[in-house]
Amino acid sequence: MPAAFDLGLLVDLPDGESCGFDPQNTGRDTCIVVRQGGRVFSYLNACPHVDGSPLAWRKNQYLNAERSRIVCSGHGALFDIHTGVCTLGPCAGEPLQRVENSIDPQGHVFLHFNHLETTR
Repeated sequence: MPAAFDLGLLVDLPDGESCGFDPQNTGRDTCIVVRQGGRVFSYLNACPHVDGSPLAWRKNQYLNAERSRIVCSGHGALFDIHTGVCTLGPCAGEPLQRVENSIDPQGHVFLHFNHLETTR
């Protein structure tokens, strides 16, 4: 993956929604992003229950109906948006792998892959 990947402007990411991105041009979204106001939460698109299993059932559908949790469509596991920790399901207590991000003064959002945070 590139050291940093420009997602574009924060204002162009839908507030309260999730989006998938493919920084490696693999043909599938390998990272997910959830925007909540001025904050962005980003993770690898891989359920910890079945390593490497994508979370969404279709493009950009990473949240439950209430938009309060990230959901794995394969297992029904629910993950806290802020921490990535599974709160319900077969991987309870296990986290998604966080991808560091930043927002520059012009409002561009970047994913940083040189410092993948491993919380497991």
